[in-house]
Order: sequence, then structure tokens, then C-alpha cells
Amino acid sequence: MRVLTFLSCAGFLFFSCKQNGTSESDSKKVLGSPKATVTTSPNIETQKGPLAYAPNVPALQSGDTVEVKFDVDHKLFEVKKGISFTGWLFGDSLPGPILRVKVGQTVKFSMTDRSNDSSMKGMNMAMNMQPMPHSIDFHAAMVNPEDKYRSISPGETIHFTWTANYPGVFMYHCGTPMVLLHMISGMVGMVIVEPGGGFPGKVDREFAIVQNEYYLKQQGDRYAPDTSIALKKQPNFMAFNGKVGQYIIKPIHVKAGERIRLYFLNVGPNNISSFHVIGTIFDKVWLDGNPANQFVGMQAVLVGPAQGAIMEFVLPEKGRYTFVDHSFANAEMGAAGVFVAD
Repeated sequence: MRVLTFLSCAGFLFFSCKQNGTSESDSKKVLGSPKATVTTSPNIETQKGPLAYAPNVPALQSGDTVEVKFDVDHKLFEVKKGISFTGWLFGDSLPGPILRVKVGQTVKFSMTDRSNDSSMKGMNMAMNMQPMPHSIDFHAAMVNPEDKYRSISPGETIHFTWTANYPGVFMYHCGTPMVLLHMISGMVGMVIVEPGGGFPGKVDREFAIVQNEYYLKQQGDRYAPDTSIALKKQPNFMAFNGKVGQYIIKPIHVKAGERIRLYFLNVGPNNISSFHVIGTIFDKVWLDGNPANQFVGMQAVLVGPAQGAIMEFVLPEKGRYTFVDHSFANAEMGAAGVFVAD
């Protein structure tokens, strides 16, 4: 009887705390936003806001509202030496630009579909360069997807706002059908949302790594995305920050003993990543990048498609430290790189 009474009381206390905590948290959330608008007037500005390209991490902007703009275009993208494919890209690269905001900031976002402005006009339909509708889906936002994430036609610009409610490392991607095709064509990127008071603790260096898969078929002297092998989950290549083996050729340099904060995102679209740095241990890991989800002393971090993590670690002495997807088939296909501690 005493055990049952204790469990009942404990359950009541847990339920009460959970309810109270949820209520307090919910009172600060901003749910939804005004309806999106679509315009067709010329807009020459192609990129604006607290943006950077991985492995670089952008700085926060001050203020309650942050204006952000980046566009969609169809461009040739080099996966590795000798292999270029016909990509659909946010901004100028794969992954797209990293956006960094903090909880409570409102993002005033706009995006133009510039696929009709492509320098690749005249290439045949099979080369994947024809103008087409695109969209964007921010996993960090809490809005009506039928409104904000609608597809826009070439030449159109969509405008909408959303407010960051949760800290973390989030994905964004194109949500226009066939979603799989748009994602393997390069339409993926990262959003970092800091807690209102910033991430706890101080670090010396920050980097971002996005892991992705390539599903390609050869067409003449170039390549194009192949949904048939993507549906079978049979990638040709894996990459960190879009280019196969780039950090083997040009390692990331740090100083031995520096505390490193790594923002990691697996954009998939299919494979799970087991991220590991040979020669060290992650002494702090926040699953999905939320400090409430903390683990310590991890040898590898399991990250599914559309999931992220923040990892903190030090490289203990001078040397080369290889980082890999410890699912070694993925590493052999290109998910590997090197930190050099000087």
C-alpha cells in the first residue's frame, strides 16, 4: 500500500511539474504567422541575413526580427573531381546557406525561384536543368505548411515569417513533389537556433558539418540525380558539406586543446549516420542540438535523416584526427574528413 501511495504521489508530482513546465513554456511560444504572399516583381537581392556556408558558422544578428533572403537556382555542382551533376540549389552551394537565429527571434523570409534565370538554358530535359516550381520547408518553424511551404513558379518570390520557438540544429529542404528528387538534387540546408541566452559554456572554435548522400546516373559527360536508386537506398557517394572527401584533401585546422563545438546535421535522405572522431570523445552532446537533451562521454552519435546534434570535444595533442560516419560503408563512399591539430 505504501509503495502504491508513493508511486501515486510521485506520478502526481511528475505530472504536475510536467504540466506546469509545459504551460510556462507554451506561453512563450509564437504559433503560426500571417499568411504568406507571393510576388512576381523583380528582386535583384539574392542573399541577405545571418548566413554562411559550411563549415563556417554565421554570427547571430541582434534584434527581435531578422530579415533573411536566399534563392533557388539550377546550376552545375562538382561532387568530386571529374564528377559534376545538375543540381537544384539553395543559394550557391550544397548544402544551402546556414541560417543562425535565437529563440524568440522572428524570421522575415523571402525566396525567389530563379530556375528560369539559369545559365544552363538550352540543355535538354534529361539534364535536369529545366525551370520548375520549388518551395522550402523549415523544420525549425511552427506554421501552416500548406500556406508557407507552398510551391512557387519560376520567377515568383514567396514571403512569410516564422518565429524560433525551440533551440536546436534543424533541417530545411524543398517540399515540392517529388520531395525525394528535390532533396537528392541538392535542396537541403541547416538552421541553428540558439537558446535566448545563448548556448551554455564557452568554446574556442565552431564548425558546421552537413552529411548527405548522392544518387547519380551518368548522362554524357555529366551526371543527373537518379530516383530509381534513391528509392532502393543505394547511394553512389556520401559527403560532408556536399563534396566527397574534401576534408581529406584540405583538412580543417585547429589548435590542440581547443574546445570545439560542432553543429552536425544529417540531411539524408535515407541513411543513418554514426558520427565519430577518431582519437577523442564527445564530452558533451546535445541531441537535435537542444541543451535539454544532453549526453556526456559519447564515442559516436547516432543521427537519423532530418536529425541534428551539437557535439563538444577537444583534440588532446598535435596530430591528425579523422572524422567518419562509423557505418563504414558510408565512410568508404566519402563520409570522412580530417581535423589537424597544430
